[in-house]
Amino acid sequence: MIAEHFGWTTDPFDRDIPVDSLVSFHAHSEVTARLLFAAEHRQLALVTGDTGMGKTTAVRAAMHRLDSARYRPIYVASAGLTSQTLLRILLERLHIEPRFRYSDNHALVQAALEDSHASGQQVVFVIDEAHDLNPLLLGQLRYLLNFRTDSFSPLSLWLVGQTELRETLRLRVLTPLSQRIEMRYAMTPMTVEELSFYMKEQLLRVGEERMVFAADAVAQIAKLSKGVPRVVNSICKAALLNVAMQGEQVVGVTNVESAWLEVNG
Repeated sequence: MIAEHFGWTTDPFDRDIPVDSLVSFHAHSEVTARLLFAAEHRQLALVTGDTGMGKTTAVRAAMHRLDSARYRPIYVASAGLTSQTLLRILLERLHIEPRFRYSDNHALVQAALEDSHASGQQVVFVIDEAHDLNPLLLGQLRYLLNFRTDSFSPLSLWLVGQTELRETLRLRVLTPLSQRIEMRYAMTPMTVEELSFYMKEQLLRVGEERMVFAADAVAQIAKLSKGVPRVVNSICKAALLNVAMQGEQVVGVTNVESAWLEVNG
């Protein structure tokens, strides 16, 4: 209804934005650049932030920019992961038939990672929602990084999760893993300026050159959302729907406040 009302190609604040059309802000651009550096140097990277901060979006952007001739990205969400399923997923994504025993699969993963590295295609293993991993499994991840010598890592591992992951990694039992983290980045909210730029760019993406949000409406969105990208998108989408249903063309403060009530139930 929103796109039809304004004459746009699609909803500018839709969830399913193609990765090559993502609009960056400072934290997003920064973490993307750092992850690409981590991949190049086979580093263990840690990206954390509160819910809705755009962690997964930034990871998607970084993975999209990896040269497919040099890198083989493998993405998994942590739900239901165990030591055995983690190895099986790696093997399946590397087109290797898993075995029954954990020790056999571990040996196969080691060989496959080294072979991939030797052939010039670097594995980048991304574990999203890593805050849900139990400490035992987190601790075992270090064996993927340094199973031959302390100076060689056959892959780049990206751990992505909510803020509590940083606290978990401070546990004494996880010191060996934590010491191997070479890139740490905590996602921060958008500033008012970034938020305004982000909204304009999202509108341009669907062919709208006007800023259909009034200045005071933008300020109210910044205040209510606290700069959290997911919340910004939700408010903007609900406010645009509110305006479309009223047959108007400009989003004002009243529309934003109505959208906020709707978003928060």
